[in-house]
This record gives sequence, structure tokens and C-alpha cells, in this order.
Amino acid sequence: MNGTSLTKSHRLLGGFLCCTLLAGWCSSRAFGTDPAHRTSIVQTSRWWVLTCSDTKALPCVLTVRLRGRIDRSRLALVKEALRRRNHAQSALGRRIELRIDADTHGGEVFAAMEIGRVLRRDSASIHVAPHAECSSACIYVLMGATTRTVARTARVGIHRPSLGDARGDALVESMRAQIVLYAQQMNVPSRIVDDIMAIPSSRLRYLTPADLADWVVLTAN
Repeated sequence: MNGTSLTKSHRLLGGFLCCTLLAGWCSSRAFGTDPAHRTSIVQTSRWWVLTCSDTKALPCVLTVRLRGRIDRSRLALVKEALRRRNHAQSALGRRIELRIDADTHGGEVFAAMEIGRVLRRDSASIHVAPHAECSSACIYVLMGATTRTVARTARVGIHRPSLGDARGDALVESMRAQIVLYAQQMNVPSRIVDDIMAIPSSRLRYLTPADLADWVVLTAN
């Protein structure tokens, strides 16, 4: 077997191992051969994609797609992705970083905070792609990531939480202390909570690039 065949065999074996560990969630694709683009998506699913370069010194990246309403099922999705990532990481002997690709109009505040805490513990990143949205409860997921990027054509919207009944305003006000504590734990400016609570739940304030910079969010070109 020549050197080229051996290299191809190693690549296919790596893809096989990942797909076996992520069975039911991925499909295998061949590595690219263009030297200028030596990155391969070795498995994909509706919810995530694992990307590895040919350079083993560089980590692979598991990108989890955060779509739809944020609730306990989305928290379970992120935790399951981490569990399977850990198995693949061990089998490949290669670091796999977690990245969230967010496009959601929000959902449950406390589920979003729990996702944010998971991201912080894993030093995970988040990206809001061009024309995507991260609004309402999604802001708490954004706070949790250690690296945050927002494309210039993406939208990040904030408003005070809504509990959907006549007692909601009083209950939401009682949540302020928990939201302030969460912001402190995530090491983001506490004035963010004032900005969030100032916007009625029936409205959205979309943040400008200046707002995002003030919130320690990096805006992509």
C-alpha cells in the first residue's frame, strides 16, 4: 500500500469512528483533497455537524444548530451533543470544540440560562450567522458562551421576559435578581439586565453593532 492509499485509509477510519460514535445522527463524507481547503465535514445531522481539518494539531469543531423554541428539549440536545462529543474525542484522541450556531426567536428563560451555563463550563463559542436571529431568551445563551460573534446582517433582540398572564409583570420583576446573578456569573456587564428589563415584553429592541461591542460581543465582518 503506498503513502497516498494509507493516508486515505486513515481518513476513512477517522470518519468511521466518528459516525459509529454518533450513530443515527450523522452521515460520512470524504475529506477534501484540495490543499487550500483541507477541511472535511465528517458527519452531519439535522442538529449538528462535526468538522475536522487534516492538521491533527488543530481541534475539530462540533457545531450544534440551535433552532426553534428554546426549552428543556433544546437543553437536552446540547447535553447529548456534549456526551457524544466526549466519546468521539476519546476515540479519536483529538480535541473537539463546541460551537453553537443560533437562529431562534427565544423561548424559556431558565432553559436558556441552563444552556448558557453548559456553554460556559465547556468554554464553548456561539455564532449568529448572516440573516439569522438570536432574540428574547436566546440572549441568555449568548451570554453563556466564552466567544461570541454576530454577523453584521444578523439580528439580536432583547425584551423583558413574559410569563403570559396578568401576574406576569410582578413575577418577572421578582426574577431580576436571578437574571442579575446570571449576568455576573457569565462575566457580562450588569447594565445589560437594565437594558433587557426596560423593553416591554410585547416589543423587541434590536441591538446595534455599538450595543454589541458594549456588551463584549464581537461582530463579524
